[in-house]
Amino acid sequence: MSRNHGPPPRLSEAELPAVTPPEIIGVRGADGQRGLDLRDGEYERVYSLPDQYTRLMFIALCRQEGVLVYRRPRQRNETLCAKTTAWKHRGLEQRFEELSALLDGEIAAVMQRFLAEHFEMSGR
Repeated sequence: MSRNHGPPPRLSEAELPAVTPPEIIGVRGADGQRGLDLRDGEYERVYSLPDQYTRLMFIALCRQEGVLVYRRPRQRNETLCAKTTAWKHRGLEQRFEELSALLDGEIAAVMQRFLAEHFEMSGR
């Protein structure tokens, strides 16, 4: 028995990832022999980073890795796009998680010092 769920949802061009398929390229080995290699295709991934400090850190990380990070017209401030290979996206995510934990610790320490300096913590 078939159920009719209606037509499939329509996605705008911005919602569809721009995927470049993997390429097979000719390479020369260290011994001068010709061979074939597979080059990973690039695709755009959208990241949502609501905190300005993590957003700035992500931009710096992308620049360090040579990944172009950008925002499409009319996108929210916390939304960033990056276009690179799947391998680099995974690497960015792992490094970002590590640095994000360090950043949270640093921000907490600065916040504690700020509160201690500007608000007397008395036993009231």
